[in-house]
Amino acid sequence: MIVAVIAISLVIGFIVAAGVVGTQAQRLARQRREPVWRLAEAADFVAQRLPFDVAASLRGHELSALLRGHLNQLQFGADPEAEGALDGPDSEATSVTEGSSSAAELYRTVRQSGREVSLDDVEAVVEAHLDYLRRIGALAAVNDPGDSGT
Repeated sequence: MIVAVIAISLVIGFIVAAGVVGTQAQRLARQRREPVWRLAEAADFVAQRLPFDVAASLRGHELSALLRGHLNQLQFGADPEAEGALDGPDSEATSVTEGSSSAAELYRTVRQSGREVSLDDVEAVVEAHLDYLRRIGALAAVNDPGDSGT
């Protein structure tokens, strides 16, 4: 009799556990995947899309620094290590669709930190980086006109 009760308890426990796991798996399958920015992946993607002369003039650590700086600029409005980067409401991030003004801002920040890069190099990196962000889905919410809160 005890063996039958234990067996029935195990079967009921298994059925409940399978139901809970199945329900949660379906709920997670319906959720939108969150984009993940990875520096190595972004650097590879950007390096492959840069013109030859730009790719030849940038070292790996310089490209990584430009990508980190651009991401910081998009997230926080400016490089967080720069003096006065987050002072007041006028320090909002530049519009993502305006790559040239974003590149000019990043160029100023990079030049202030003492790195030797040209504006053309920075513009090429910013355009390729924005393309990478669109591909991973990080800019979909920003550029989606149907997501205006209605």
